[in-house]
Amino acid sequence: MGIAQAAVVFLVAFAVSFALTIVVRGTMRRLGVYDLPSGGRKAHTQPVAYEGGVAMHLAFVAGLIAAALAVPEFVFLRHEMQGILIGATLATCVGVADDLLDLRPVAKLVAQAALGALMFYYGYRIERLTNPFGPEVIPAWWLSLAGTMLWYALLMNGINMIDGMDGLAAGIVAISGLTLAAIGADLGQPLAVALALITVAVCLGFLPFNFPPASIFMGDAGSLLLGFLLASVSLLSSTKTPALLALLIPVMAVGLPLFETVFAFARRAAKGQHPFRGDSRHLHHRFLNLGFSPRRTVFIFYYFSLLLGVTAFVLQRLEPVATMALVAALSTGLLVLLESLRFLEKRRP
Repeated sequence: MGIAQAAVVFLVAFAVSFALTIVVRGTMRRLGVYDLPSGGRKAHTQPVAYEGGVAMHLAFVAGLIAAALAVPEFVFLRHEMQGILIGATLATCVGVADDLLDLRPVAKLVAQAALGALMFYYGYRIERLTNPFGPEVIPAWWLSLAGTMLWYALLMNGINMIDGMDGLAAGIVAISGLTLAAIGADLGQPLAVALALITVAVCLGFLPFNFPPASIFMGDAGSLLLGFLLASVSLLSSTKTPALLALLIPVMAVGLPLFETVFAFARRAAKGQHPFRGDSRHLHHRFLNLGFSPRRTVFIFYYFSLLLGVTAFVLQRLEPVATMALVAALSTGLLVLLESLRFLEKRRP
């Protein structure tokens, strides 16, 4: 996939995302489809149109069509491209249903796991695990299936959880997508590069209308779609190459939403709360409570995502033992960050 082809695919997805976001925003306003302020976890004070995820999905489809036309060799990857198209459409439909009907958490989790099983069929799966102390491990098919389903559920929930501030989810996914595009290019995986660039373009086309103060929200239609795309691209960028250490590379590339998901579940379980019940103790809420402005909080999280993305790119070039050591050091740093937040929260009146 050449630079000119990549530029065409990116520009098509970006332009369609930008234009359709304007159209969807106007349509939602005419229909009276707004996210109303209600305090608690919602930071906005005025009604804001939502369902921007519909525009993002259509832009992704446009980018995928552009990629199929611009890159002739993708004709040999018809099965994978068909899978990502069907999966992305279903993820968006689940999100729209949740926005309009407020689905039960268990129903969403079942839908996410089913999407993981579908993508397993289309080849987006955990195929091999690198053992830093011995030969490569190839898991049984049922373990691979279970791991793939869990991966999709984690990433889709992760993006859904961080979509609690204007511009946060779209910006973080754009940064993670750039990382995965760079890793895919370094590993010679043109489909991973194309899908990652389309994801980045979709986010950047939407972001001008979603950056604080937002004039449209992506809704669960957008957050579940972006989580699905990150999960799919990260599997393409990691599981085909035995030199990589298990899934640590995509874990680092999408580290912030993944960490947020795991930490939120653990926090709620420790307090005896329902793990799927939302609260206002996410990391971005805690930064806001410490007095940071919404824009500054968003930029702080962009910085963390960029740092993790650069680290992920470096990791995939290191020996497995060095990779493990660096990941352990970064994990310790995240724990130190959490302890620092607790300390500041205790000192703040």
